[in-house]
Amino acid sequence: MTPPLLDVSALKTYFFTPRSLIKAIGGIDFSIAAGQTLALVGESGCGKSMTALSILRLVPEPGKIVDGTISFAGEDLLRLPQTEMRRIRGNRIAMIFQEPMTSLNPVFTVKRQIGEVLELHRGLRGKEQEEEAAELLHQVGIPDPRQRLESYPHQLSGGMRQRMMIAMALAGHPQLLIADEPTTALDVTIQAQILELLCELRRSRGMAMLLISHDLGVVAETADAVAIMYAGLIMEAADVASLFNDPRHPYTQGLLACIPRLGEERHRLVPIPGQVTDGLGSSDGCPFAPRCREVMHQCREHLPELREVAPNHQVRCWKVL
Repeated sequence: MTPPLLDVSALKTYFFTPRSLIKAIGGIDFSIAAGQTLALVGESGCGKSMTALSILRLVPEPGKIVDGTISFAGEDLLRLPQTEMRRIRGNRIAMIFQEPMTSLNPVFTVKRQIGEVLELHRGLRGKEQEEEAAELLHQVGIPDPRQRLESYPHQLSGGMRQRMMIAMALAGHPQLLIADEPTTALDVTIQAQILELLCELRRSRGMAMLLISHDLGVVAETADAVAIMYAGLIMEAADVASLFNDPRHPYTQGLLACIPRLGEERHRLVPIPGQVTDGLGSSDGCPFAPRCREVMHQCREHLPELREVAPNHQVRCWKVL
């Protein structure tokens, strides 16, 4: 059996503040095979983006990865020196951030910003660099790519800025692309175009992709497998068809119940009461217990393990174990 391209095991990332310890990631396991898309899904504050930053070893202070392994192409990223890690970031592992305008420099042209990536990771300069930058813009569907090279970020639409971010991410020929809410700030039509582009690029380049999202509709159209995350833990993981057709965890069921469906008559959507825990609690029980409609006594006392309940379908819940 071919080993996964990315294998995350028992990963824990904590934030140490003067007053408290915040467990942003409480010990998670997942893997992504070459050419596969895994979607990491959950509400805001559940630890999705921190998982991505942990993989890249970009956790901001006072955060720290305290345990676990992150194996990429057979190498443990947590053991690599910073110089080697810098060569991997943006080259073998690239990331598309949620809001392009916070990631792009407003005073530099498109040519300069893509050019810096090409020079850093591929050593391209001058005419060769400009040709490759124009080709990357063409690949991501930006019209008149040579003309756009001279544009500044504020002169581009939201969709074009996101395409520019994708072009910069692809400049180093990554094996793994991390896409953190890549369509959140875009209108529905542009969202569909960006998702179609990411899927086509993944197929043509043979990349693996970690898609971070809170939108299960996006996940259903894009991903091969799904991991549902809550309060720094994975609550359910399965292939897309299994998760949508047979959700086992009450949190997954609650997320799916919030989605309106064409042809299905409902008087109103059913929200999940409460909000995601802040990670400050010291309870040994399931973090979803305070919001769960099916909570039992043992849920408040003991955290269940993530166990396989069907082939390639894992759940962390006392109700189904």
